[in-house]
Formats: sequence, C-alpha cells, structure tokens
Amino acid sequence: MMNSNVGRPVRFIMAEKSYNQPIIGHLGKLFHSVPVVRPQDVPLMPGVGKLIRADANTIAGEGTTFTTNFTKGDVIMWMKGREKCTAQVQRIHSDTELEVTFPITPEHAISEPTDFKISRRIDHSEMYAQVYDTLKNNHCIGIFPEGGSHDHTSLQPLKAGVALFSLGAAERNISVKVVPCGMTYLFGSKFRSRAYVEFGEPITPPEDLVELFNTDKRKATGLFLDQLNDALRGITINVADYRSLKFLHAFRQLYQPQNCRLSAREYLRLTRRLSLVVESRKDEPELQEFRARVENYSDYCKALLVRDSQAATLKRLGKEAPEIRLLLRRGFTLYMMAVILVPFFVVALPIGGVIHHLASKKKSKALSESRVKIVGADVKSSFNIMVGAYVIPPYLLCITLIIYAFTDRNTALIVLFCLPMAMYISLLIVQEAVMELRAALPLFMSLISQHKQFRRLYEMREELVVLAKRMVGTYDPELEKEMEVFTNESELEDEIEREPSLFSLRYNIRRRIAGQA
Repeated sequence: MMNSNVGRPVRFIMAEKSYNQPIIGHLGKLFHSVPVVRPQDVPLMPGVGKLIRADANTIAGEGTTFTTNFTKGDVIMWMKGREKCTAQVQRIHSDTELEVTFPITPEHAISEPTDFKISRRIDHSEMYAQVYDTLKNNHCIGIFPEGGSHDHTSLQPLKAGVALFSLGAAERNISVKVVPCGMTYLFGSKFRSRAYVEFGEPITPPEDLVELFNTDKRKATGLFLDQLNDALRGITINVADYRSLKFLHAFRQLYQPQNCRLSAREYLRLTRRLSLVVESRKDEPELQEFRARVENYSDYCKALLVRDSQAATLKRLGKEAPEIRLLLRRGFTLYMMAVILVPFFVVALPIGGVIHHLASKKKSKALSESRVKIVGADVKSSFNIMVGAYVIPPYLLCITLIIYAFTDRNTALIVLFCLPMAMYISLLIVQEAVMELRAALPLFMSLISQHKQFRRLYEMREELVVLAKRMVGTYDPELEKEMEVFTNESELEDEIEREPSLFSLRYNIRRRIAGQA
C-alpha cells in the first residue's frame, strides 16, 4: 500500500529474521529491503555463575567471569518472577562487578542468587551504511517506528531507529525529510476490508537537534522521537482499548447524518476529532452515561443481527406486503448465489482449510513469542495472504492435471486459464451473498416478531443520535459548526432517491465508495 501511494520505490527496513524466511523474504528482496538484526532475534548464551546483586547502575555476581564473557554494549538478561529484565553493559570493573547504562529499577533489583544470560552487541554499521547511501542518492527509506506489527488500538512507544537515521543523515549533510504515514482500518484482519492511508506534513530534523546529536545522541534522539510521535498521532486514531474503539465508531455513526457524504480525509478527520473527545473527556459523568447507553444499543444490535447502518433504515417498518416481497426477493437471490457458488466451495474449501490451519498455528506461535500482540490477527491475516500466493497456483495446476487425466487437453487448458478468474468472481459473489444474508436474516426475524424489538431498536437509535449531537456540541463546539456545512448539503439532496431498502447494507457501502477522495 505504501509503494502504490508514494509514487516512488521505497526500501523498507526489515527484520533479518523475516528477510531470510522463504516467503516473506522473497518479497523483501523484491522491494530491495534493508535487513536489520533485532535484539530479540539474537540467540542468548547462558552466563557463568550467578547474579547476587543488581541495583542502581551496578550488577554484582558470584563465580562469574564478567571480564571474559562481556564486552561494552552487550546485554545481560535475568528473570524476576515471570518478568524478563535486561540491561546494557556500560563498563566492566572486574569478574564479579560491572556497570550498566541505565539505573536498574527497584522492581528489577536482585536480592538472591539468580541465573542470567548474555546477548552479544549487534553491529549495525552495514545497515546504517545502506540507509545513508540510499538517502544520499535521493531515494526513499520506509521504516515501521514501532518496531513490529501489533494489534493494539494505539501507537506503541517508538523505537529510536527512525530518529537515529534522520539525525545521523543530517549530521552527514544529507538532506532528509521524514514523512509520517498512518494507516487506519477497523476490520484489518478480514479479507477485502478497507484501509485508509494518510500522509502528514514532511518533517526536517531541526538544526539545534542535529548539533545536540554531536554531543548528546540520547537526548537529541528522545526529543526528535517526541516530535515524530506527535506527528504520527495526528494522522492515526488512538484509543485505550478495543472496547473504546468500538464505542468510537458507534459514536461516529450516530453523529454523522445518514445522508451525509464525507471524503476519506473528512471521514478520518471526523473520527480523530471524536477520538479526542472520547479520550480527553472519558471521566465526565455525562459522557460515561452516553457511552453506557451506546454500548447497550450496540449489544442490542448484535443480538438482533443488525448493524447500525441497518438500524437507520427501520423507519420504514410497518407495511408487511412489501416486506414479504422483499424477503422473497432476497431469499431467491441467495438461492441463486448458492447454486452458482457450489463449484467454488468444492474447489476452495480444501485449500482454504489447510491455509487456515497453518495460519492458526503461526498465530499461536507469534502470540507465545511476543509481548505486544493481543489476539495475533495481524499475523494470521498476513500468513493467509503469503501462503495463499504460493500454494493456490500449484493447487489450481493440480486440478488442471486431474481434469486432463479424465478429459482432453483442450478442456484442461480452458480450466487452467478460466479457473483463476472464476475463483475471483466467486469471491465477489460471496461478498454480495454475505450482504444479502445479513439483510435477509433480520428482516425475517422482524416479520416473525411483528417488528416489536426492531421498532424499539430504531427508537433507541433516534434518541442516541440526539445525544451524540449534544455531546459534540458540549465538548467540541467547533466540530459541530464545521459539520453544519455537510449537514445542510445532505438536506438539500433528494433523500427519497437515495433511501436504502429495509435492513440493506448496500446504501452504506455505496456511500463510502462515493465518499472516497
């Protein structure tokens, strides 16, 4: 996505562990990525003796050989309970005493003999040389400043690499600009889900920080990282947890008028503004009460198999004859789609099951090795795509050979060339079938229950729409004034012509496509 939107080749900084893997490594080499060795990928060696004291900047051992086992820059690691503690060696005083770079916190202090391990200092000189050479030739370097993929709902602490590259290049009189890039999505782990890429204003390393970098690299790096962190937060959505993220999107859907069309940039800006309200005013009793009501409404929607965009269509409830005709039409559409998709499921289910099984094992392994992943959806989704790209072509070729064995060459060639296209078209039909099913099920439930629960759902939504506008008017009046322009425009358009049918999801999809800019 970065390469397709930047408009120029990007050399990404890539973990050497991934760079040497058979699938993702080939992609990294294809994009001329720069491999980097990460501390967590360096094998640990068991230390000789035991640590008996670790406090302030000093570590003492018993039966240890620090002078022969350690050099400056190595990392010493020990366990305190279930927590892994690390410190970088600054100076070695003797075989039983060494000094570390940063003071050891009281939580990590040692008061009894403890085993330890050693991680050798990593030489990054070749990697830095490649980065500086790329920047000197006016090319682009892409770096993920958080250090790796994760599924948290907010930015993780930035690693120092991007600041070291930028300030180091500026110190060498290489003109460099850092362009923040944010990617926003809600269902990133789902196939064919939407993602928005947004770029911030270019940042040039300040001259005072470049001068400070000559004398105090750590301080200059920290100050520049703070500047980059603020820039990244300005183009990403950051909330405390998944529950807050779901509330934020429900808040945005309730506040944004149903007929209001926003471009991608406006949609992201509105969501970020509301996220600031959610995070900065989270202790306000009025907002807490509103949040509780929204979450109750969301649970009600989930119980009735309805999304918020569908709940907004429920003012049409009441006339059973048109609703029965609509249900029959959707049922017939689903039946025809099911008939068309039978060959697709026969062909795709075996390979899909294998890929799903392998991806689940990969996710479990990643969760056990990482402290920043919550459910590992990012790992599973990436693995699905990578393995699918390598496994599906041979699988389709095997099907072609089987058909050739039982028919003739012409039939096999037709299958070979048409099957990939048929698989892709089937995926599009599956997407449409899911939309029809999500519209048909609640419509059927509504007819069976004579619309009682669904009328109540619509009333709840209308009340929350009023409350959402009140929350914005109270906590961000400027946003309320800015949104008046879009609200007035939507009121001038022909509402009846664009009104969706009962429980339909197509209106929401059409509105988002029309709003892309």
